Amino acid sequence: MLKNLGLAVDTSTSNLVGVKPLRLPAMKANVETSDTVILGSGYTQARSEMEALVTKLESALDQRNLELPSLPEVALKIRRALGNDDVSMKEIARLLGADPALAARTLRVANSAMFYRGNRPITSLSAAVSQLGQKMVRNVALSFAAQQVFLGYGSRPLRDLVSGVWAHSVHSAVIAHALARVRTTLNPDEAFLAGLLHEVGKLYILMRAKDIGSLLTMDAALKSVLGGWHARVGRAVIETWELPAELAVAVGEHESVSLEAADPPTLTAVLAVANYLAEHSESACADPEFHSKAPSFGTLGMDKRTFDWLIRSADVDVRLLSIAFGV
Repeated sequence: MLKNLGLAVDTSTSNLVGVKPLRLPAMKANVETSDTVILGSGYTQARSEMEALVTKLESALDQRNLELPSLPEVALKIRRALGNDDVSMKEIARLLGADPALAARTLRVANSAMFYRGNRPITSLSAAVSQLGQKMVRNVALSFAAQQVFLGYGSRPLRDLVSGVWAHSVHSAVIAHALARVRTTLNPDEAFLAGLLHEVGKLYILMRAKDIGSLLTMDAALKSVLGGWHARVGRAVIETWELPAELAVAVGEHESVSLEAADPPTLTAVLAVANYLAEHSESACADPEFHSKAPSFGTLGMDKRTFDWLIRSADVDVRLLSIAFGV
């Protein structure tokens, strides 16, 4: 059945293998030869709506018109302020304080074990900004803004998918930050932002699909569309929000670039490896020989001791940081 939708299936594991975005012409050709009579009208409707969703994605990308809500004003103000080299910590704290929810998140992140090892909690926004640094404050504000933009998933299955996207994104961000810090000369905070936003394309697709209830009867097909399209859509979202070009490239190419990073490693390479390790973190923590079984990461490769440290420290940081980020 899934082959009739233009989806590839790994028959040995029953997992979707996915790769390139579904293209509408191929999809239509397969639909015409499908077994919809046997499957019934509900499946026919869902498949038709899945085809319509793919059509909309194709059209939105080709026309560069995502119909994407603007970032919240507080995030835009903070981004503009941080673009000014002379901006003071006091001014950034004032802008953060204009949104109580964002201010609270900033304090939670600043007090998380990943960024703070002190005995006394940080209680002022000025101290939080000083502790995190300007780029990490920007990261907190942008991730908060993205969550605000993609709110309103009414059904439980969609909410679960969104929660999964954010949980994986935070995990990838933590690993990307550590990788950039110990294996590259890249700014770790930039790598962290790439991890946070690398699946924003999935959030956009789910936003477009949330009112099409019948798609939930095709869970595997919806996940295949998410897997096949999210990188390209995500890059378009990053570009629409006028975020750095290097970030847009990383988001757009992290699924297709080789895990064997060249020298010097790029932000895209760091994100690709971080994404892989986040996806396989349970296996890496459970299997003491995972290091020897993992693919080559090129210049991002590590000895076993460093690899084990990174996986286990990330696992701890993610648990605490996920609370701070509200996921």
